[in-house]
Amino acid sequence: MLDHLLEIVGTLADDPVKQAALAGFCTFILEDPTTIGCGLLVADHKMAFGTALVGLTTGITIGDLGLFIIGRLFGPFIERRKWISKARLEQARSVIDDNLFVAVLLSRFLPGTRIPTYVGAGMVRASVLKFLLATLAASLLWTVILLYLVSRIGEAVLPLLGDMKWGIVLTIVLCVLVYAYIRRRRRRTTDRMDDENVVSVFEFWHPALFYIPVAFHYAWLAIRFRSISLPSLANPSIYSGGICRESKSEILAMIPANHRDKVPPFLTHRKDGDESFEALLERMKQTGLAFPVVAKPDIGQRGAGVQRIPDAAALRKYITDFPGGIPIVIQELITMPHEAGVLYYRRPGEETGHIMSLTLKELPCVTGDGERTLRQLIMAERRASIVAPMYFRRHTDALDKVLSKGEVFPLVFTGNHCQGAVFRDGTPLVTTALRDAFAAISDSMPEFYFGRFDVKYQDLESFLRGENFRVVEINGASAEATHIWDAKTKLTDAYRVLFHQFEILFLIGDENRRRGFKPIGGMAILKDFLQYRRTARNYPASS
Repeated sequence: MLDHLLEIVGTLADDPVKQAALAGFCTFILEDPTTIGCGLLVADHKMAFGTALVGLTTGITIGDLGLFIIGRLFGPFIERRKWISKARLEQARSVIDDNLFVAVLLSRFLPGTRIPTYVGAGMVRASVLKFLLATLAASLLWTVILLYLVSRIGEAVLPLLGDMKWGIVLTIVLCVLVYAYIRRRRRRTTDRMDDENVVSVFEFWHPALFYIPVAFHYAWLAIRFRSISLPSLANPSIYSGGICRESKSEILAMIPANHRDKVPPFLTHRKDGDESFEALLERMKQTGLAFPVVAKPDIGQRGAGVQRIPDAAALRKYITDFPGGIPIVIQELITMPHEAGVLYYRRPGEETGHIMSLTLKELPCVTGDGERTLRQLIMAERRASIVAPMYFRRHTDALDKVLSKGEVFPLVFTGNHCQGAVFRDGTPLVTTALRDAFAAISDSMPEFYFGRFDVKYQDLESFLRGENFRVVEINGASAEATHIWDAKTKLTDAYRVLFHQFEILFLIGDENRRRGFKPIGGMAILKDFLQYRRTARNYPASS
């Protein structure tokens, strides 16, 4: 891939206009990496200094002018949505009012100030001509300095790297990009926090970034234990050990009669089966299920497709919207006010298991004041405003509704982090009584060694005594120690917990392999995952 890109640049060597145009275009995507890349190409004699300077300066200036125009056209909308923090905008405005040219020049060299300054200049309706001249001068000065420094350093360093020089350069650039991404997310989070953390630095990173170290650790464990799918043996009695496409209802059904008081009544229904809707309602009565109930896919993850169903009409609509081929679980709605996740494991042959993680979940809500709309109330709440797009998608029809004074509007129904629930680390609170309560349930299930119990409980004091709780769902090997998503958790601590969790999974799987069980296979897991993703896209929206 890299050789192909270099070949493209090489073919343009006799056409500096096209080289400059390519450099200018790339600044719209990643400005500083493009400048560094052009500097290295200059050092490697694949691009002329003047060509790079013209292309980069033109592209950067056009991009800066675009930010100015965005501020001019969409200023009130940007300010209302808080895409740029109020503090940064006010700071930019005060500097712009004093001297536009100085403000633009300084923002080019001060990290984190360029976008607020340029958008802010548009919002305060500064002179377009003055801004264009200022940003052209700033872009030219910045490009000359950076391009010169990189090209001189490149001339000294590239010959020392030999044939691997561009591979090494690409690795360094990728590391810089990841670091810049982390810094940007930290800055955005800090802008919207006071003294108390409302989100962690990494809480809303894209999974493709956050799980990179975990993926490397998993690969090392797979090499160490000579199997990529060994965690599928964490629970031999569950399909794939609970990694993917396991049945929620079958797992709950594994709990024997002497512990069934901890599980709310439930049944399953297939949309493409022979049972009529009237027969389903009758079976619900016989099972002791009365509206409202909870409906969810029998095969699902991360709260996908989970809804509170108030009446028969809503249930009929849910079934109508549900894709065929997957059973629907209809379960009693537990009205206990609190929710938690308990990650429990026991190695085969071990007498006593362990609670690795206790997550206390908060389901966010807003309270009306008789004046503001739901949208405004969400944006006024510190944490909710950070994940506002998630809530906006879920409550589209109610966003412009003015809530009456004292009216409580729940933003989340299910206790899933990806659905907007707030997670708190309760692991230090774990008691022997709580461990014994979950050990009794877990050990009563055949060949079950690792999983997270999602529970509802009445109050924390009795819950820690192992009392007054109901198990609404059990997740197997794919379960995560969710207390890491507490806003106070450090990134290093989160990785330490996840590394330990996967090591436990591999150790349990290895011991079960020695007992004669065989893992499902890596290709089978990949096939199941892809099939689940295709099916889950058609699930009804979560409540």
